[in-house]
Amino acid sequence: MNQGYPLNRKVLIADDDDDSRTMLAFLLESEGWQIAEARNGKEALEKLTEECPQVLILDNRMPELTGAEVYQHIQQEGIKIPVVLMTAFSDLEELASSLGIRYYLPKPVDVPLVLATVESAYAEYQK
Repeated sequence: MNQGYPLNRKVLIADDDDDSRTMLAFLLESEGWQIAEARNGKEALEKLTEECPQVLILDNRMPELTGAEVYQHIQQEGIKIPVVLMTAFSDLEELASSLGIRYYLPKPVDVPLVLATVESAYAEYQK
């Protein structure tokens, strides 16, 4: 059932923490998003190619590749996708700024802020 949301909106959630990934998936699914999930940075790159999401949520501290390393790989490959960087560590704003990432969220997440940030990232994708 479409509750007024655009069809086929897909987000890839890359986070090694099962609880965080599950909670984000639940929140975003309730807002009409299709969800793809990755448990580490390497899997995030694989799923990015397979799933073709419109928004990528990246935890920074993941095994295999960090969120920053995934983002740098995406940039090197010329892949254009809005990225929302997340971390529980205090250097988030500085890290996001150094990478040129416009959207970032501290953990633990604030639900309305998550939804607004992902919607803003999606709006950027549509431009």
